[in-house]
Amino acid sequence: MTKRQKFFSALGRFFKNLFTKNIKLKVIALLFAILLWGYVLAVENPSYVKRVREVEISITGEDSLNNRGLMLVSRDTGTTDVDILCQISKHSELDKSRVSCSVDLSTLNVTFDEDEDVKTVSVEVQAKITNDYGTVQGLTVPSVDLKIAKIASRSNINVEVITDGKLPDGFVCELPDNLSVSLRGQKSEVDRIAYASVTVALETLAVNDPEKLAGTYDLVLPVQFYDKANVRIDDIVTVSGESVTTNVHLTVHAFKDVPIVPDVVTDEAFDEIYTYTCIPMTETVRLYGSLSVLNTIESVKTKPIQLKEPTDERKTIMLVLPANTTVDTAQGTSVTVYIHVTERMSDGVVYEIPIRYSETKHQVVLDGSAPTTIRLFVTGTVAAMKNFDPGRIRISVDIGNYGEGTYTLPVILEYTGDTSVYTVTLIDETVTVTLKPVESGETDG
Repeated sequence: MTKRQKFFSALGRFFKNLFTKNIKLKVIALLFAILLWGYVLAVENPSYVKRVREVEISITGEDSLNNRGLMLVSRDTGTTDVDILCQISKHSELDKSRVSCSVDLSTLNVTFDEDEDVKTVSVEVQAKITNDYGTVQGLTVPSVDLKIAKIASRSNINVEVITDGKLPDGFVCELPDNLSVSLRGQKSEVDRIAYASVTVALETLAVNDPEKLAGTYDLVLPVQFYDKANVRIDDIVTVSGESVTTNVHLTVHAFKDVPIVPDVVTDEAFDEIYTYTCIPMTETVRLYGSLSVLNTIESVKTKPIQLKEPTDERKTIMLVLPANTTVDTAQGTSVTVYIHVTERMSDGVVYEIPIRYSETKHQVVLDGSAPTTIRLFVTGTVAAMKNFDPGRIRISVDIGNYGEGTYTLPVILEYTGDTSVYTVTLIDETVTVTLKPVESGETDG
């Protein structure tokens, strides 16, 4: 090693020992550094550029744009990094909370060609720093492309309420009528709308306790739009940027279909003479109420129907609804019944009627065994049978053309009474007679 190299090597060891083994010197150096940094901050305080990352870009002036019949189709403007010249003493405080970026639509000038509905325009991004934290030096996203569209408005668009699924047995859902919505949105989409619908998922209304299922529900449901060809129009863009919803008020009823039993009132005198049928033209009525009430009901009566005489008519009579129940307004609280009252038929009476035999043309007479009466059965109404006159019945047998011998001959029935009231029927339609020669002392006929 040369003398020169030895000199510098010794000098290096001296300074190394000086700074690594001398604690006092270390403290002095640290204090000097702190004083030097304090001087830089307090006196010099130089400015350096700091990049604040991912500052959201907001939108202003949209109301002014809407007032000119235009709207923003998409609000996804994203973020930008902002370079800010800031004094070094404020670097630690400078963050996204001190910076705002926006695009202003209030002065945006957009013109459309005749066949255009949507147009893409480039809008400058403006950055602001609060409390004089520095000045903006640049943005990584100096402008954003926005889609601007013409606005169209529609009011009173008919909304059909559709149900999906079903309720448990014994429950029914009453849906609202004449539901409609209005909206302002992108003209090309709004002009296509023919009607709209909302879907109520009935399963979402079900609860474990059926008693709690019945009641009213106020639902906020998304509206789905369709064109004239029944094609669904997806992703309708509104001026507000929100999807279209509507309030749907519906009611769930517990119900029970029970038979209608006409309450027919008669007296003993009526029942003796008349019989009737009283048939409701609607066999059942749907009652609404709580399950505890409905479970106790087996039928619904009408108001009393007094019957006094024969009739054949239709009559509207009020129902007597059980307490705490109602009926569907479409069905109403009355029912039409068909009433048919007729006279009661008697069980019939058997009469013995004398037989009249004709005179004989030959020298013969009846044998003593020839029957003298014939049995017949008479029916009619109970009231009519009280006035029946058996004297109007004539029974005869023609033996005039027969000679000696035994014959089975037909019985001839003649009835001169009212055949529309009484029915006279022979029980024995023939008789067997024996004709014998006339003996001394006998007469024929």
